[in-house]
Amino acid sequence: MNIAVISIGNEVVKGRTVDSNSAEISSFLTSNGFNVAYHIACKDETDEICKSLKFLLDEVDVIITTGGLGPTMDDISIESISKCLRLPLEMNPHAVDILKTKYLSLKLELTEERLKMAKMPLGAEIIENKGGTAPGMFLKYDGKIIFSVPGVPREMRSMLPQILLNMGVSKKAYMSKEIRVNGIMESAIAPLIKEVFDVMNNGINIKSHPESFEFNNPVLIIEFYGYGDSQDDIENRINSTYKEFSQRVKNKFSLSI
Repeated sequence: MNIAVISIGNEVVKGRTVDSNSAEISSFLTSNGFNVAYHIACKDETDEICKSLKFLLDEVDVIITTGGLGPTMDDISIESISKCLRLPLEMNPHAVDILKTKYLSLKLELTEERLKMAKMPLGAEIIENKGGTAPGMFLKYDGKIIFSVPGVPREMRSMLPQILLNMGVSKKAYMSKEIRVNGIMESAIAPLIKEVFDVMNNGINIKSHPESFEFNNPVLIIEFYGYGDSQDDIENRINSTYKEFSQRVKNKFSLSI
């Protein structure tokens, strides 16, 4: 199952806000055995949201949008999705009840701006926001799944378990293992990484992450990662790849890791 994340917001595109949501959503889903194929950031503009959505509907099985669910005039994510998919936008009774409970408990009226957060495309279900106000959305469309969650990180985070529940259990297991290598330049270890990758040919990816300068006491984190049919399967393949890599580092650089 391939997944894409669309981060919606002028503040993200122009760099005022760092898109930590895409990273957190991806990390959460990857650790649960799903493959995240795309990250896209777009402005709070219906045409831009629709272009991103249409592209991804041809590429992935699940799309998660983050941002643009609030009460302000530029919060147009749900409305834009509705227009793009040509689905009627309607007041969701469950969302209305939740908003009514939250606002009336504070003796505040349900204004037009507040009720705006209860509008959903026809057929959508809500995801309750346990960290804030605006409900999230879960929509099945043409064999695909679309989720919309708030842009506020704590609110987005509170909805991740519900997203996982609606997606179901992945048929794949994911694992990542990292080791620290001191004193070897990334350019020097690069051919060895390719050697091991080619020799093992077992679906395990090997990635180097520099943590210092190439020419001054180089430090690398070497990551081994991949998916398997079971936890035992992926663990065995990662460990055998790690063992092969360690032996070749020892032989070539006289360094034990």
